Amino acid sequence: MKKFLIVSVGIVTISATSFSSRAVAQSGGDLRRRTISITYIKNSVKVLFAGTTLRPNARGEAWVDRLRKRNSSEIDIKVENLIPAFNYGADYNTYILWAISPAGQVDNLGEFRLSGGSARLRTATAYQDFAMIVTAEPHYLVRLPSKMVVLENLAPTSSNVQIQVSEIYFSGDSGKYYTDGTVPAVAERDYNKTPMELLQARRAVQIARLADAERYVPEDYKNAVRALDQAEEAFRRNVDVHEVGRLSREAISVAVRARDVSEERAVAAERRAEIARRDDEVRRATETASDLSTRLSDTEARLRASEIARTNAEGQLDRALRDAAEARSEVRSLRTENDRLRSDVDRLKQDLADARAQITNLQTQYSSASKKLGEATSRADAMEREERERRQAEARRRDFAELQAAVSRAVLVRPSGNGFIAVLPDSFFLAGETALALKVKKQMDELAQAVAAHPDVVFTIEGHSDERRGAESFAFGRAQSVAEYISAFGVPRTSFKIESRGFSVPVSTNKTISGRAANRRVEIVFAGPQ
Repeated sequence: MKKFLIVSVGIVTISATSFSSRAVAQSGGDLRRRTISITYIKNSVKVLFAGTTLRPNARGEAWVDRLRKRNSSEIDIKVENLIPAFNYGADYNTYILWAISPAGQVDNLGEFRLSGGSARLRTATAYQDFAMIVTAEPHYLVRLPSKMVVLENLAPTSSNVQIQVSEIYFSGDSGKYYTDGTVPAVAERDYNKTPMELLQARRAVQIARLADAERYVPEDYKNAVRALDQAEEAFRRNVDVHEVGRLSREAISVAVRARDVSEERAVAAERRAEIARRDDEVRRATETASDLSTRLSDTEARLRASEIARTNAEGQLDRALRDAAEARSEVRSLRTENDRLRSDVDRLKQDLADARAQITNLQTQYSSASKKLGEATSRADAMEREERERRQAEARRRDFAELQAAVSRAVLVRPSGNGFIAVLPDSFFLAGETALALKVKKQMDELAQAVAAHPDVVFTIEGHSDERRGAESFAFGRAQSVAEYISAFGVPRTSFKIESRGFSVPVSTNKTISGRAANRRVEIVFAGPQ
């Protein structure tokens, strides 16, 4: 029976509401895009990329392997005929590969470093069903794709492929901070000499300033500017390019954090303004209730005066009757007076009934106003509590995603439950020893800096060995070496624990050299936020 590889093809539309009106005007109406979403089962799939209207001559190809044991899709992609990103405007410095899930989630898979218009990138994603696009971006730590889409994948053309069509949507960056669409006049002279990381750092700090970070997070913004100044000074003094890159990446990281926190605090300020407006409504309702209470007191006073008047009238009637018995000559006049007084009594009784009805009505209004006041206060409290809980949960998820992205740039990572695992293979250590090799210093520095930048993260360093004498102590020694290296970057000992798994969790056979080497590894297990 002939086997088929199932591939789902979808239409990806970038929602126009996700971009500002300025972005719509600059894009020439090219916001609604079509691309292909592919479901990778297990076979290796070759995927071709075609250039968009921004760069029709661009092309690329990728091989995608779905590894079930790792629960990841491994991607090896090559792109050609690209031009430096600044040709699309001074806002752009690099190219980023994105994976887009059918649910609209986007994943920054890594940065292309051009060499003569070409570049190659090896990366991975946890998605099994996804589309891929390449965009021009200001720096490598962007969270959402820009509107500058230069490449997108095509549907596979193999005869053993079944295609299913569906629609998927995702939101890109609003573009409100991308204000410079002109090509730099000094591009050929200065941009080619300036390190790519330094160009990205300049743009990241500029975006943080446009996001009003000077107002909402002045300390973080100052730190970003200070880190950028250090990178600029190192570049002017012809310091080693790797050191300039390290300082620039630090500036980018701080600037991105400043932008994110500034935007969150701006939203929070809007929320507080809304709460203040609702508090004002509650205050006005309270004043209305107080006015109703005052009116109720006035009515009760008038009621008491009416009752006193009625009592006086009845007394006058009694006195008139006694006067009639004593002086018949005054009977007619007294009778007339008596009738008048009785009429007054009836009128006063009616006034009393009306006053009581008015009191009942005012009491009803007062109860209604008190109920509305209580409801308004309860809604305000609930909104404030929900907003606070949402911000805290979102901050924890975003911080953990930043950690995973930073760690994945240094070492291989794979998903694990709601977290992920960073794998340090046998090649990271001296042969047969527990000490780290000097050649992996750069990767270990990036790994340690990524962990140190997230002091709240909790993780476990697990040592693994092949079948050998003293496997437990050997695995623990390597895990201890990694722990000491990371601790030297300021990661507190209370943030992690060290464990030796010996040879109890092999990933390959111990009967071959390559299998034993694969089993000798250190895994750093990060648990995601609850």
